[in-house]
Amino acid sequence: METNNSPIRIREIVYNEAGSSYNIPPHTHSIFQWYCVVYGNVDISCNERFFTLQPDDSILISPGVMRSPKYHNKSIGYFYVLFENHHLILDGLADKIVNIPNELRFDLNTLINEINKPGENTYEFVEALVTRILIGLERKTKSLFQSENISKLNVHTQNEAFNQIDAYLRRNLYKNISREDLSKVFHISPSHLARIFRNASGVPISTRLIQLRIDRAKQLLLESSLPISEISLQVGYTNFSHFTHVFRKYTGVTPGDYRRTQGNTRRRLNIDQ
Repeated sequence: METNNSPIRIREIVYNEAGSSYNIPPHTHSIFQWYCVVYGNVDISCNERFFTLQPDDSILISPGVMRSPKYHNKSIGYFYVLFENHHLILDGLADKIVNIPNELRFDLNTLINEINKPGENTYEFVEALVTRILIGLERKTKSLFQSENISKLNVHTQNEAFNQIDAYLRRNLYKNISREDLSKVFHISPSHLARIFRNASGVPISTRLIQLRIDRAKQLLLESSLPISEISLQVGYTNFSHFTHVFRKYTGVTPGDYRRTQGNTRRRLNIDQ
C-alpha cells in the first residue's frame, strides 16, 4: 500500500517483446515515464530529439514531452514504468540516455522477473526496486555512484574484466562453456573469475549465459527462418527438449509459440492501488 512517505507512485508498468511492427505513434503523458531496453535496439524521438537505445539503455521521459518509440533493426524486449514523482531528485536523469551500470543490473533483472512472475507484496517490491534503480541512475549521471568497499581503480579493472568475459560469452553461445574454460581463456582462477563476474553483474556466470542464450534464440526465432532445432544448436543446446524446457521457463511460452506470435508477449503488471 502507498503511504504518505512513498517517493513515487507507480501508475502502470509493462514488459513487452515485439518485432518489426513495433511503431508507437507520437504521444505524451502527464507523469514520468521510465523506458528501458532489455534486448534489441529501439529508436525513440523526444520533442524532436532522436535517440537509439541499445540493451540496458534507459531514458526517463519528463511529463508533457512528446515521444515515439519504434523498431530499429532487431526484435526487442523492453519495459516502461509510468509513475508520479513525489520527492525524488531526478533533475540530472531526465530526458537523456543512461546505461544501467553493472552495480544495478541485479536489481534490473529482479524487477523484470517480478513483472513477469509477480508474487506476494508485488507493488511494494516493484516500487522499492524502481526507486532504488532511479536513485542509482541519478547518482551515476552526477558521478556520485561508487563502491564503498573497492577502490575506483579496482572497480574499473573488474568492470573491464566483466565486459571482456561477457563479450566472449556472446560470441561463443554455441559452445559448451564452463567456468574452467573461461579461466583458461582469461588466465584467472575459476573462483576469482566467478567473484569478479558476480561483483560486476550481480548474477552468476551460469545465469548470465542462460539469459544471453534465450535472448539470442528470441532474435533468431523472429529474424530467421531457421528450424527451431537448428536455433537450439546455435545457442548451445544440443538437447532440443532441454532447450524447449529452458525457453519456456524463462519466457512463459514454447519457442514455436513465440515464433507464431511474432514475439508479441506483452505483460502488464496489475497494480490495484
